[in-house]
Amino acid sequence: MMTDHKTILRDFVRAFKKWLSAHHTPQEIQDLHFDDTSYPDWKSIENYFSGLLAAQQINQLDDEDLANLLYLIAGHWDVGRMIAWLSAAPELSNIGHLSIDDFLILARAVSKLHGAEYNDAKSQFASSFKKQDKLTPETEDTLLELYFCSDEYTKRLSLLSLAKLGYPDIRELLKQSWEMVDEEYHKIGCLQAIDEYIKDPVLLNEYLALTATETGDELQKYVAYLKNR
Repeated sequence: MMTDHKTILRDFVRAFKKWLSAHHTPQEIQDLHFDDTSYPDWKSIENYFSGLLAAQQINQLDDEDLANLLYLIAGHWDVGRMIAWLSAAPELSNIGHLSIDDFLILARAVSKLHGAEYNDAKSQFASSFKKQDKLTPETEDTLLELYFCSDEYTKRLSLLSLAKLGYPDIRELLKQSWEMVDEEYHKIGCLQAIDEYIKDPVLLNEYLALTATETGDELQKYVAYLKNR
């Protein structure tokens, strides 16, 4: 007998939204200002996801199922077990074997979803691409889709993953990021991409020179760290 993924995922999402409404104001929910980790039913969701991975059934989910699963993954971001994005270890999930193929199914699906409620899923996948060791056409397309979304954090993590994987047009993307995103943590991400992955001292010095006119305490702290090593 096949698992009824559609009903299970709908019920999980409905229960999570009901809990949110009971514990948070509509404004907090709209602004995504709530503590996901205190949700009492994560264990059941993790167990379901673990079973889904064991049965290798990610590829059986339709668009609605994937959107519901990714909504739950978004809520689970600061737990970091369904998608192991907080860990430097090679595993893509901490609760089962998430294959590269299934990871890509989920990443492609989330890159196409609109709505702030999916941003915390997008950022997990954008970051987790760094665990791969090469840039395939599919990986490149998905990361670029994530890079061009409206969420700054996802954009920054996508830039770092593209830099780590050797994206051939990374310098153009870096320039675009620096000029178009006026946010100090994004500029820190640009410097980090050059320092850790591109490893071009001349390019790094060019961007460090650009920070002379930038404000932001954290940015200036990072600049001082890079200059004084």
